[in-house]
Amino acid sequence: MAAVLDSFVKRCTAALEDFAGQEACAALGIRDNVRGLLATLARIDAIVAHEEQRRVLSSRADTWVAQLKDAMYEIDDVLDVCAAEGAKILAEDHPPAPKVRCAFMFSCFRSSGPQKFHHEIGFTIRDIDIRLREIEDEMPTPPAGSVNPGSKRDWFFSDDNHFCRSCSDAAKPRAIGTQVQKSVGGLVPRMLREGKKKVDLFAVVGAAGIGKTMLAREIYTDERMTENFPICMWVRMSKDLSELAFLKKIITGAGVNVGDTENKEELLGLLSSALSKRFLIILDDLDSPAIWDDLLKDPLGDGVARGRILITTRDEEVATSLNAIVHHVDKMDTENSWALLREQVLPECSSEEIEALEDVGIKIAEKCEGHPLAIKVIAGVLRSRGTSKAEWEMVLKSDAWSMRPFLQEVPQALYLSYVDLPSKLKECFLHCSLYPEECPIRRFDLVRHWIAESLVDASENKSLEESAEVYYAELIGRNLLKPDPDNLDQCWITHDLLRSLARFLITDESILIDGQQSASMCPFSSLSKPRHLALCNMENSLEDPISVKQQMSLRSLMLFNSPNVRVIDDLLLESAPCLRVLDLSKTAIEALPKSIGKLLHLRYLNLDGTQVREIPSSVGFLVNLQTLSLQGCQGLQRLPWSISALQELRCLHLEGTSLRYVPKGVGELRHLNHLSGLIIGNDNNDRGGCDLDDLKALSELRLLHIERLDRATTSGAAALANKPFLKVLHLSEQAPLIEEEEGNQEGTEKEKHEAVVDSAKVSEKIWNELTPPPSIENLVIKNYKGRKFPNWMTGPKLSTSFPNLVSLDLDNCMSCTTLPALGRLNQLQSLQISNADSIVTIGSEFLGTTVMSKATSFPKLEVLKLKNMKKLENWSLTAEESQTLLPCLKSLHIQFCTKLKGLPEGLKHVALSDLRIDGAHSLTEIKDLPKLSDELHLKDNRALLRISNLPMLQSLTIDDCSKLKHVSGLDTVEHLRLVFPPSTETFFFEELVIFWSIAFPRWLELLIHKRNALRRFELECTLPLLRSCLDGGKNWHVVQQIPEVRITSTDGKRYIRYNKGRRMYETNAQSEE
Repeated sequence: MAAVLDSFVKRCTAALEDFAGQEACAALGIRDNVRGLLATLARIDAIVAHEEQRRVLSSRADTWVAQLKDAMYEIDDVLDVCAAEGAKILAEDHPPAPKVRCAFMFSCFRSSGPQKFHHEIGFTIRDIDIRLREIEDEMPTPPAGSVNPGSKRDWFFSDDNHFCRSCSDAAKPRAIGTQVQKSVGGLVPRMLREGKKKVDLFAVVGAAGIGKTMLAREIYTDERMTENFPICMWVRMSKDLSELAFLKKIITGAGVNVGDTENKEELLGLLSSALSKRFLIILDDLDSPAIWDDLLKDPLGDGVARGRILITTRDEEVATSLNAIVHHVDKMDTENSWALLREQVLPECSSEEIEALEDVGIKIAEKCEGHPLAIKVIAGVLRSRGTSKAEWEMVLKSDAWSMRPFLQEVPQALYLSYVDLPSKLKECFLHCSLYPEECPIRRFDLVRHWIAESLVDASENKSLEESAEVYYAELIGRNLLKPDPDNLDQCWITHDLLRSLARFLITDESILIDGQQSASMCPFSSLSKPRHLALCNMENSLEDPISVKQQMSLRSLMLFNSPNVRVIDDLLLESAPCLRVLDLSKTAIEALPKSIGKLLHLRYLNLDGTQVREIPSSVGFLVNLQTLSLQGCQGLQRLPWSISALQELRCLHLEGTSLRYVPKGVGELRHLNHLSGLIIGNDNNDRGGCDLDDLKALSELRLLHIERLDRATTSGAAALANKPFLKVLHLSEQAPLIEEEEGNQEGTEKEKHEAVVDSAKVSEKIWNELTPPPSIENLVIKNYKGRKFPNWMTGPKLSTSFPNLVSLDLDNCMSCTTLPALGRLNQLQSLQISNADSIVTIGSEFLGTTVMSKATSFPKLEVLKLKNMKKLENWSLTAEESQTLLPCLKSLHIQFCTKLKGLPEGLKHVALSDLRIDGAHSLTEIKDLPKLSDELHLKDNRALLRISNLPMLQSLTIDDCSKLKHVSGLDTVEHLRLVFPPSTETFFFEELVIFWSIAFPRWLELLIHKRNALRRFELECTLPLLRSCLDGGKNWHVVQQIPEVRITSTDGKRYIRYNKGRRMYETNAQSEE
């Protein structure tokens, strides 16, 4: 069911109708055959549209369904062949426009002349038509008066920010309900209580989807746990996790490098030493006690540290066999169920709206039977219906609540959430289940997989990729996918039960093989025509993972977690002619077979991170290829000239390669919308490299990364013209070769200066001719050698030239002496300036305001970063009373600006949340920032003497600021963290008074004595200073005044933990060893 039937039939019908109107169809002389097939499909479509949902609800497996799918797949393949052959005939009839072709590309037909081919393809189409009519006779007849249910309602994301909003919102913590809060409140104190055992085990037991993982996550992130356990790690106990992989996760999670170790005994030895501090290990979804008995029990028992292990499991016998302290997770009651549903669906609604929906909402919550997962996915369904009570009533009365379940452990709500999806989204969601459960799903790859499988509808005002992003956002909004909170560019299927449901629904088409063991979605030998093959943890060569007969029908082949695969068998590709998706990324493959060119239908080829050194010229025969990704192929030095034949290519990813040049033909690929790592010009004796004027025809680009602009020989005036959709633009010259510059002593100083000036003039000329379009949202300028920024960045109409610019990164513009008037950029939200070595002063020119101007400078800027500006001494932010500066700035980072003497006075008017200053060795004072609220982080500021008048500051971190002498005016600081490296501990004061490394600086004692706001104090220091803080030690009188204290030695081995309110005092620092 990976191909949802009603969607598949509609897709094939639309493609066939489109082909029937093309010249290629007429050239082949098969238009009558195609029209006959269309008539049959129209009748079948009407039946399928009525039958599809009924089949899902009744879980019937009708024989005609498989036959119809086979026919649809055949139509899909035949259309590719017809389009290619028709284009070939038209090209021959209208020279001169010869395209690269090969005799073997139409391998499904015998080599023959045009007339014979016309006869054969016509016969094939008629044969499909006959079989479809036979299938039609077996299909049920729709009841009289039935109507086509039509398409589903619109999705709830309608604006251009749908993707960012849905991902960021879904990654935020959600309300957990009072039952979970009570459980956390009961379990955490028990886990903190010291017992007789060195390692105590706790178990959260409950049914699937009942909220075990949610409870464990709340415990894992509880501040009391992170405070008491320096080592915390979470291990998802998937069925595919081997013993070696498990041990490596634990050891690396403790911060120890395992290297290339593959020996179990060596890893067990490392485990004891790795857990040298108090630890908390979560083993999520454990189904066997063997992990504890065979791998953890002895090493942890012999270790030096005490710890806690919390498991979640569906099987109480597992918890019992471990002698764990058991906590049962019960179903949520109606009140908590409705509260969770309300928070998920109506977080910003008025009390009147909530009251209007409460009665039906409670009934829906009751149908979820207390399962948090069921409530979350139903919340996704309801969000798509808005706040209409009639729509909620429809969900309540849905037939899916009473359908016979395929899998007994899956709640009915999950079936409803699937049934409610539009057909296109059903297919997209099912495709996600091809990923192994331990592998994150990368958004960039996933949306292009969908496009390659033709699962995405074209739209008049959106590219296929943009439409696919909408699909992705919808699945996240429906809680079927969840974004990774640490990386919003990847996601996971929300729960194992959803993965189990999806995999069940694609068992008739898909195979997953793990490590050459048949841990597949179904007994793969029974599948006569698998369409998708996912291989995980494979070794060495890739030879016949399934039978040759089965390979013939494959449409996608993906490898995961297989870094040792070095060879892909030539026969494998030759026996899989229908492949559309081929993902070999992160393997050790060194070469592609030449037979790659036989894959006429291939649309997606991913070789990221492989050891490929050369792309065979036969790749030019992949006339349907849409995505070619070569990111991180460090051994790749050249691309074949035949790449210009890939006229359907939409994405070419070349970053991180060793390419010397990119063939000119890339400029002829008019469908490209993503082009990264494009190298301009030629290297040494190479000729025919792509130049700037070769880009003028690429009008569909959304993203463009250009490198080696210094090698441009043609005018760039037209390079960025006619790019109305371009949003992301990276422009870069070659980085300066510092070693060569230092070692080059030839020539006089005058000659060297003249060479630098000439280089700057050439750079300025090239860049001035480029004019980025107004559609740009993200701009990166890197390694620019000019002395003045390009004209298009310095003109008075900067705001109108870049009306949509949100993010700007200026990196390594080493010769520019002044910054442009960037304050005029009205939409700019993020600005980073790095390695601007010639800038000494930042003044009013940066703001873009004048004395007479009333404009706001940087009206939307939220993040500003200044990094590695070696000569920057002065920075001023001055404005007239009528002017406003940086009204939205929340985060300011200043890093390694070693000569900066002071912060601009104008910052006192800015409501900063976060200020970080690292390596500002000339900065002596930080003062008068009355609106700085959340955090000040200071590190390695060697001249800093004074901090004063920060009346709203909540958190202060001081790391290696050895001369700091005065701290005052910090009335609201609640959290103070200090790091005193051994080299600075004895030099707290200018007088160099040595306290034998056991004295606090005077300002700290005064801060603690005078201020009542301080709630938490963290200190990292050497062992003598730590021991001075022990109960009865020289500094104990300071420590005992603070509600929470955590002190660790520099090496992390010794600690003191003190909590005044809980009367907790723990240490392992009393021993002299």
